[in-house]
Amino acid sequence: MALQSIRCARTMATSPAMRPFVKREVKPGPELSSDADLLEFCRNHRATIFHPVGTCRMEADVLAVVDPRLRVNGITGLRVVDCCVMPTLVSGNTYAAAVMLAEKAADLVREDGALLMGLPV
Repeated sequence: MALQSIRCARTMATSPAMRPFVKREVKPGPELSSDADLLEFCRNHRATIFHPVGTCRMEADVLAVVDPRLRVNGITGLRVVDCCVMPTLVSGNTYAAAVMLAEKAADLVREDGALLMGLPV
């Protein structure tokens, strides 16, 4: 997949439509062309600037990983509190959404604790 991605990006960057906008390839650089060299580059420079979300489905059904209160289905006492429970990527950086999610999770934990202790919510 990594090799295909690099080759696809190179094809797009050198297409007639993009040629006026692309000055040169910076990384991995045109000097790397063999599969072995490109794979080595990928191994040494793998990273993403993106913010993955939606990998831990939140829903009120048996196929979901967590329920709407962020509790992991089938495991008592465990919650997932990060952006993987968000169904889609927000339009900005995920930092604010992650903080909001954590604040909501804190409220849910407090509510559940109050209910367990028989206190008003």
